[in-house]
Amino acid sequence: MDKGRKAQAAMEYMVLTGFTLLILGILLVAAYAKISQSEKHLDIDSAERAVSELKRAADFVYLHGHPTRLTVSVYLPQDIDVSQSYVDNNTINIAMRAGGSYTDVWRRSRGEVFGEIPSNEGYYVFVVESTESGQIDIST
Repeated sequence: MDKGRKAQAAMEYMVLTGFTLLILGILLVAAYAKISQSEKHLDIDSAERAVSELKRAADFVYLHGHPTRLTVSVYLPQDIDVSQSYVDNNTINIAMRAGGSYTDVWRRSRGEVFGEIPSNEGYYVFVVESTESGQIDIST
């Protein structure tokens, strides 16, 4: 009878350990999902700040006219899709890959802008300059 009690105690211990590991695994998966989601939100927020800063500088240069020139330092997040991002007409647009879809972050400026958005993550210094034709050049 003593062996039966030891076997039952061992079995209960194994069931309890298995149940605890199952709960821990579920919590880890949920935490990983939340962290991944938070990283995406931070990237989109960084893109919104970058586009807003470029738009603000473009509006300032447009209102003050030629030969106004500003330098703006912005952080561009990862996962920017260069083929979908543009600075053209009155629009500054950054397209980002978010899972299997795209998120566009854009602002319209007062003046006609042109330029390019770099594809790599990092801090960039953009030169926002009014041209003689009245357009606004945004370049790195």
